[in-house]
Formats: sequence, structure tokens, C-alpha cells
Amino acid sequence: MPDLDPALRQHLLGMTTATATSMLNQRGYQNQFMNGARPLQRGARACGRAVTVRFGPGRPDLTFSQEERSREPLWSTIESVEAGDFLVLDCGGDTRAGTVGDILAARIKHRGGVGLVVDGALRDAAQIRDLVGLACWSAGVHGSGYPPYLACLDSGQAVRCFGVTVRPGDVILADEDGLVAIPLALAEEIAEAGAEQERKETFIRTLIQQGVPTSEAYPPNAATLERYEAWKRQQPQDASPG
Repeated sequence: MPDLDPALRQHLLGMTTATATSMLNQRGYQNQFMNGARPLQRGARACGRAVTVRFGPGRPDLTFSQEERSREPLWSTIESVEAGDFLVLDCGGDTRAGTVGDILAARIKHRGGVGLVVDGALRDAAQIRDLVGLACWSAGVHGSGYPPYLACLDSGQAVRCFGVTVRPGDVILADEDGLVAIPLALAEEIAEAGAEQERKETFIRTLIQQGVPTSEAYPPNAATLERYEAWKRQQPQDASPG
């Protein structure tokens, strides 16, 4: 898969998932936000290239022994993680058992992984949060390992995660609100459009805080847009509007 340019990653990290979702909605991608994914850490933010793993309901002939565990798709995928990768685990919403715990999370982070989303449960939440520090999102936490409830079926395929189809190589942008899957071909466009939207909303929010009524500022009327364009020309991007 192509690498995600570090500058593009930083550009995307400058916007919220809400802004990225809005930009995708405007381009016809109206089902890209992962509904119901809960962050493990307060203030969590991450952006990376999707690496996918798919689970299904467990069955004995799909269970790997301890001696064969390195051949299981989840484990072999973790051993192939590259810098900037974001693991996406499709568990079909099954939270009866945990998938990744602190040991596997530590390995993901050591190899350069930036995040993990599990459409199911994690294990060892406190250790991942306090000792490992890998940014994680999930549907819950469970103390049991996933066999016999889940079987790891394959990796590197399109998966369904929190109601979103995720393809390998999609760009996952995640914050405390949740996660959004951005097709790689649109990532640069979304980054540019999203940065403009964030600037505009910063300007509008400041006007609202200064007492301008929402009828004028949100959505901005013609006079407010003119004021915004003048502010952009005359002030640094991070300056507060006057």
C-alpha cells in the first residue's frame, strides 16, 4: 500500500472528524463516520493508513493453537505493521470477548502503529491507556480472550467497522468524537477543504462569542463572508478576528 505522506497526516490532524465528515458528505460519501466507537483515552487524536483484520463467529476448526498463533491473521498483521498504520478490526459488533490487550497494543506501538479501532471489545484497557499509550477506540472492554467466541478470518480485505466500509489504505482520522474513513484518493482534497472550513468556523465562533447573532453568522450571510475574506487577507491564520 502507498505510504501516507507525513505532511498530509499533520494537515488532517489539524481538523476535527466532524469537519472531515462534512467534507466527505458534500462529495457524496455520506457513510464514513464510525457511529458508536468510544475512545479509550480522553483527548485522543490519531491519523493513519488503514490496515484491516476481519473476525467472524468462533468455531473450533478456525482456532489456532498457542504453537500456531503466529500464523493467525491478527498476529501476522501486527508483525507487519509499519510506521503510520492504523489497525481496523471488524468484529461484527461482538463484545463477548476482548481482542487486543496491552501486550499486542505494545507491539503495535513499537512497530510504529498510530491507532487501533475495534468493532468489538478490547482487553486490559487501563494498561493500554496508562502504560502503553496507543490511541484506541472500541465498542467496549472484556476480560476474556476472543477464542472461542470469535475467530480471526483474514486480513488485508475491505471490512465493516462501526457501520462503515473500510478499505485497506483508507486514511483513518480519529478524535474524541470518533473516527472517519477517508478514501486515500480524496485525502489531500479533504485536508485542503477541511482546513478552510476550520478557519471559517474559528472566525464565526469568535464572532458569536463577541455577540454577533447567529442569524448573521451561522450560516454566514454575505456581509459576514466579506468580513471573513478581509480577515484572511490581513491577519495570520491563527489570529483572532476583530
